[in-house]
Amino acid sequence: MGALTWSWIGRRVELEVMEKSLKHLELTRSVAKACLELFQSLARCDAEGVRRSNTRVHEVEGRADEVKREVIKELGKGYIHPVTREELIRLALAVDDIAAFLKGASRRASLIEPREIEDEVRNYALRMAEKVLKAVELLEESVKVLNKDLKKALELADAVERIEEEVDDIRIEALGEVLRFCNRSTPSACIVAKEIIDSLENATDRCEDTADVIRSIAVMR
Repeated sequence: MGALTWSWIGRRVELEVMEKSLKHLELTRSVAKACLELFQSLARCDAEGVRRSNTRVHEVEGRADEVKREVIKELGKGYIHPVTREELIRLALAVDDIAAFLKGASRRASLIEPREIEDEVRNYALRMAEKVLKAVELLEESVKVLNKDLKKALELADAVERIEEEVDDIRIEALGEVLRFCNRSTPSACIVAKEIIDSLENATDRCEDTADVIRSIAVMR
């Protein structure tokens, strides 16, 4: 088989993988949306709403996992240039981490009655969940335009980095509030509050990691 044929096959497979990667991001956006709905319910002290949204988060995260496995399987066929394959694997794993940390935040929030966590802490978690959803939406848009407008893709990736920096600042404020809350709460509520904030911050960190991968793919084109 000639080099031109191999090149054509590699390009076709790469485009198919990018389509699956976009589907992976779409499902991750759905995870982030369900997670935001959960923290909206938590802020309202709606325990039933928290439970419903937690179930939704787990269902959609499971579907996202299936798409991630399809991406990895496709990349394992060996038709794509090794450097491109490595970057696309990094993309799949970074997006997978976003969903995993959101699932972790949702699971922790469902472990406790909402009123056991003070308003201020619940509101910080809500603000962070809003930022995560916005970051995932920007990542999805960045991948959509990656083959059409590299400048736009990079601008969207830069916007994700700015959101991550904002969340870092929110997390510092939130941890201060969590520490004050821990001084007057039960140990279990203190632990859950801290882990919710950490999981949401970790999800945003993985959004930045994903943006870095998108930048890397863009530079190679």
